[in-house]
Amino acid sequence: MMRVLLIEDEVTAANHVAALLQEIEPSLTILDVIDSVEDGQAKWPQLPTPDLIFSDIQLADGLSFSLLESVSVPCPIVFTTAYDEYAIRAFKLNSIDYLLKPIDRASLERSLHKYRSLARPATDDLIRQMQSLLNGRAFLKQSYRTSFLIQFRDRLLPLKVDDVAYFSIEGGVVSATLFDRTSDRRSTGLPISYPIDLKLEDLDNQLDPHQFFRANRQFIVARNSILEAELYFNGRLQLKIQPTANQPILISKDRVSLFKRWMEE
Repeated sequence: MMRVLLIEDEVTAANHVAALLQEIEPSLTILDVIDSVEDGQAKWPQLPTPDLIFSDIQLADGLSFSLLESVSVPCPIVFTTAYDEYAIRAFKLNSIDYLLKPIDRASLERSLHKYRSLARPATDDLIRQMQSLLNGRAFLKQSYRTSFLIQFRDRLLPLKVDDVAYFSIEGGVVSATLFDRTSDRRSTGLPISYPIDLKLEDLDNQLDPHQFFRANRQFIVARNSILEAELYFNGRLQLKIQPTANQPILISKDRVSLFKRWMEE
């Protein structure tokens, strides 16, 4: 029976991977879900030894590398992430695979097959092979969504992602709000905001992470919409964006450092 540890800060993503793994291998056991570097460091000494780890890279309080480099890792790791710039570093940490989100069943099946085919977690030869593949462009850069097809009255209209200032959810409805380009709206008849038939979690995986940031559970904001960030209570930040949102956009204390790094990219 295979024992798997998940390191993932998004509950929806963790549940998705866990469900797919148990569909593929019903006898598989999920030992635990670690959602932050701090959580992992606290739990690690008491954790049963896993056979395989599936780890996201960007957690709420930093990179999972910070955790995995500070503890004894007894097994192979499959990294799951929306970014591809960490691949070389990942393969130096007992990694046997590097999956770009959104994760599907076929990708997980290949990772499990690779795990079973290895005699030991990660050899120097394996690392060299993976680096060679990366240098040879075997890992293609993830493509991100560039447009939407939206329904407005009795028409279907294309919308460029570059025209969106932020995505938000209110009353269970996800909406996209446009930059304030009045002349464009006069010619097309588009409203300032309109519903998108996707979850924020789906959008978070499909949008370019260098262009958009998941501020909290209600907002994904475009870099070009941010005017400034103000200090707020309890170590949080409040974003001032254009166009203005109908409610405050707050970044929690544990995501402030991640937001600052993103703004400096």
